[in-house]
Amino acid sequence: MSGMDPGAEVRKAEYYQHIDMGFLNRRLCLSSLPPDLRDEFAQLARPGDDHLTSLGNDHLLVTMALDMADAADAPTLLEALARGKPRQVFRSTERLAPCPEVYDQARVSQGVLLDVEFGKPVTLAYHTSHICADTGRMTLAQGAEGGYREAMLGLLHDRGDRFEIEPIVMGAPTLEHPRNRGEGLAWMGQDYGEILAEDIDQFARLTSVTPASAEEWMEVMKAVPEEAVKQAFAKLLNEPTKKDWGGEFNDHFSCAVTVADRRRTAAFLLKGPTNFREMTLEMCGKRADQVYRLVNSGADISIVQHAHLIGEVVRGTLRGLTVHPGRPRFYCVIDGQTTYRILKAYDLLPD
Repeated sequence: MSGMDPGAEVRKAEYYQHIDMGFLNRRLCLSSLPPDLRDEFAQLARPGDDHLTSLGNDHLLVTMALDMADAADAPTLLEALARGKPRQVFRSTERLAPCPEVYDQARVSQGVLLDVEFGKPVTLAYHTSHICADTGRMTLAQGAEGGYREAMLGLLHDRGDRFEIEPIVMGAPTLEHPRNRGEGLAWMGQDYGEILAEDIDQFARLTSVTPASAEEWMEVMKAVPEEAVKQAFAKLLNEPTKKDWGGEFNDHFSCAVTVADRRRTAAFLLKGPTNFREMTLEMCGKRADQVYRLVNSGADISIVQHAHLIGEVVRGTLRGLTVHPGRPRFYCVIDGQTTYRILKAYDLLPD
């Protein structure tokens, strides 16, 4: 987790992920809707121009735009960049470079901080007149250095020498929305999307095992082959394994993972001890294409497992491909220590 742990109950629940707007280009947002939905918005919008009425109408407009993006299965930013089209709608949650110019310039260009290189810079370009909240201006000014992520819906353009994003809406990721039930959800959106291995019912017994030291689990895991982990996980899920082949989207696909008493699908990327060191993107194929293929397996949960530690860049890339406003998708990271705890808890460590 990168910040506040939402707690198991929130982590495992399926919430609608909204954007608490700090920036809204209303013209672009309206034009993203087909004519029938524009008419529907006009009918549903409340009359009046006071602050609360305008805010409610803006939230309605953004919700409708996100529903359209969800219906079109709009990709995350990393997915859109990998597809390489000249113009694409995307929805994502990203880290941005600081941009203090939002306080005194009419139009700004702001860098997007990505862990995967695409051969040219990726920037946001926008008029600051569309910033609609002081908090939104502050988070854009401070960017990731201030600890902020921006949830966004936007248009990605390939300008030849750069990728340029035309934002439609940006703001804090939030779970505060009429579609969600619960208290204190406004502050949980920043870290929502990651579940822990113990949240999966078939792995939950791992909490009964605590290694005495790093040496304990590392000494074992450097000798446990990837195939043994695959066989163990499949056994816990009551499923057969499949043979590896070069074009596979995942190492194992399960329809039997249970989270919060609900069966969900899960795709696994498994890495054994052949490279017994912290996992980096270089270990996940060109431009992390193994992680990209994993997420595109279409599972509810994308799971990366490794015999050693898993680096923050891998975690960030997995998150960037998984988490977006709208319909929830989840990711899970199972490092070597967690794998050891699962195998030991269920007496599945090889002799």
